[in-house]
Amino acid sequence: MALQKLPLEKAFMLVEPGPVLLVTTNDGRKNNIMTITWHMVLDFTPQIALTTGPWNHSFQALRDTKECVLAVPTVDLAEKAVAIGDCSGADVDKFRKFGLTPLPGLRGKAPLIS
Repeated sequence: MALQKLPLEKAFMLVEPGPVLLVTTNDGRKNNIMTITWHMVLDFTPQIALTTGPWNHSFQALRDTKECVLAVPTVDLAEKAVAIGDCSGADVDKFRKFGLTPLPGLRGKAPLIS
């Protein structure tokens, strides 16, 4: 079988192990949503590692509050999940822009997505 060249965005889909996640945070002033694909389960406890950093607006809220909500979007939200990842919560109220409703989280301030 011959090697095939793929566009980078297609190649990534072959090596990523888990689903797209919508990660919600609250920095004490406002809610935010981040789309993330680089994550993994750490062990058999409820611990998940996310790959993010200061280039993401949600990073500081995650560091400061140590809380978030992880939501696995359904296929009907696929286009919104991509669009959420293509803009910054520093500039946009993502709940409002994408017509999503924040609900109180089970613990802390990070919201659920209705």
